[in-house]
This record gives sequence, structure tokens and C-alpha cells, in this order.
Amino acid sequence: MEQRNVLVMISPMSGPRLAGVARYAKEHGWHLMVQDRLGYQSPVWRGDGALVTLRTDAAMADCVRHLRRAGTPVVDLTINRPDIRLPRVTSDHAALGRLAAEHFAERDFRHVAWFSLGWTHVHKLRFEALAATCRRFGIESPLKWVYLELAPAVNLGNWSTFARTLGARLVSAPKPLAVLTYDEADAVRLLAVCRNQGISVPEEVALLSIGNDPILCENQSVTLSSIDQNLERGGYEAATLLDRLMEGKPSPQMPILVPPAGIVTRQSTDTRAVADPMLRRALELIGNNLSRPYGADQLAATLGLPRFKVDRLFASGLGRSVGAEILRQRIARAKLLLKDRKLTLSDIARQIGFCHASHLSNSFKRATGLSPKAWLKS
Repeated sequence: MEQRNVLVMISPMSGPRLAGVARYAKEHGWHLMVQDRLGYQSPVWRGDGALVTLRTDAAMADCVRHLRRAGTPVVDLTINRPDIRLPRVTSDHAALGRLAAEHFAERDFRHVAWFSLGWTHVHKLRFEALAATCRRFGIESPLKWVYLELAPAVNLGNWSTFARTLGARLVSAPKPLAVLTYDEADAVRLLAVCRNQGISVPEEVALLSIGNDPILCENQSVTLSSIDQNLERGGYEAATLLDRLMEGKPSPQMPILVPPAGIVTRQSTDTRAVADPMLRRALELIGNNLSRPYGADQLAATLGLPRFKVDRLFASGLGRSVGAEILRQRIARAKLLLKDRKLTLSDIARQIGFCHASHLSNSFKRATGLSPKAWLKS
């Protein structure tokens, strides 16, 4: 079989996306040429197909038109330019917004915001799904803080000036507040603003980003929770579609949407949205003691409160008992640990205070309606 020559123009460079493309290329004997873009004046590239990320860059749009005029099949891995008709394999951006809202609702947040530097079609898809899902859960409509929209209105010339304005908005916003950012870079900026304003993360402001870049997420003063976009799968699916097009098969009528892989929860959202500091402290104690026998009596002793006051605190603040909250946190932690394929069900049971795997499995099924295995598959 003749070797395919495929051009890859993914900007900014994404390790997971490239890994997905490279895996497909290796399986099918492709030769990849990876570069930023072809200059419009360059000779026509003599290849079989191209994988691109068509954003707002006019030069890249010219390059794509140049390739298509030459008869080269092109697949776009984004949907920033819906006005340009192309075969596409892209993240399900609406699903990202919905997942974020569900994450916030699960943690009892009533106040939510969005923050990003830019505003494109992709930003709009994520924000609108976040807002719609928040309304479904009875959460107030999200605040919207976008640098490129706010800057002209307040005559801002640089980031430090904008950071002060954003800081003032954060200070005046209702608390506890959960914020979804467009990506990790925006989350890092917002984390710095919180630190400068003396706002505690996650107790006052919880931050959730999109992308799950481990370098950015793990190396912060507060590690960042993030939605895994499933970019490696997206790269592989895009290469699969390009292969079909290079064989002369028809293009799909609609973009192929790749669902997110889930949320990797780290410190920045590892909290419950409660205003009462005593109740917040109680929830933190439960979370820190999931691996050992720990109930209402032990919690009351640690807090220095009578047992009846602890029961009343949970009933009025959460509408559930201490035992129900301990079980809820254990099931939530089990969901996170189940994604680590190296752990057995017995390992997970030990880590979250169940005496054996069958006890965990039975409790999990009562809480979710699914066995741990079925839940993970779903």
C-alpha cells in the first residue's frame, strides 16, 4: 500500500492531540509533516491530506483555502470558524459546560462565574451550556468576566490594570463562588488574582479549568481541578476521518463530537459550598478521615461540640445527617479512584473506609443505581 503523506498543523501544539494522530499514523504507515502553517506564497504542498486547528488566525484560514483549492482533503480539529465549512472532529464543548455545572451543583454551589481572556465561538458554546445547566439545577445565571469584552469598556491597557478590576469584582461577588475558566492558563491568572486579593481557594472561590494539562494543573500553590477534554481520542478520530476522505468517501454532514473523559478533581474544587465556617470545617474533617472509622461522635469530639449540635448543624445546613454526608463523600471519592485502573476494588474500599470490596460495591449500587464496573463503563 502506498504511504500517505499527511500535513499536521495543530496550533498551539498539543501533546495529547498529536499523540492520537501519531498513534493512528503508526498503525497505518503514514508519514507526518508537522509544522505551524504553510505560507500562502509557498509552492502547493504535494501531499494526501491535512489535519489542522482552524482558529481566528487569518493566515491559517488562507492556508486551508490554499490546500482545498489544490484538492487536498482537510479535517479541522476545532470549531472556532463555523462560517468555513470543513469536515470536523472537535471536543463536545457544550458537554464541557454541562459537566462543569454538574460538578458545581454536586458541591452545592449556588453562585457561579465564567472567566476567560478571549471570546470565540468555542467560548460561547461552553458558556451557554454552563448557563443552561446551572438554570436546570436552580443555580443563579453565571457571572461573565471576559477580558476582551471588559477591557474596552473600562479603558484597560494591560493585564495588571485589568487584574485589579477583576479583583474588585471577585471581592464583591457572592460567596462561596465557583468559577469555570476557558483553560488552565486562565485559571492560573485567576488564581493569582485571588491570592493578591486575599481570597481563599477553594473555600471562598473554587476554580475549575478545561484541558487538564498536568504541568499547569499540578504546579500551582493550589492544584487545579480540570476537565479532561479527551484530546488524544480527538486526534485519533480526526486521523480516522481524514483517512476516509483520502479514500474518496463522503464527508459527514455534521461535526464529529468527542465527549470529555471526565473531571480530574484537585484542590481548587475540593470543597463544599457552605457559608457556615463550622459546617465547612466539619465537611473538611470528614473528607480527611474517609479511610478510617469516623462518625458523628468522633466529629463532635474534634469540633468540640455536643453531638446534638452537630446533628442540628448538618440538618439545617445540608438537609441530611452526618452519616448520609459521610456516605456521599465516600461514594464521590470512589468515583475518582475507580478511574485509576491500577487500583482494585479492594484497594479502593480500604482507602475510603469500607471493610471489604463487596460492602463498597453494594453501597455504590444503592447510591448510584449501578455497580462500580457498570458506572465506570458508562
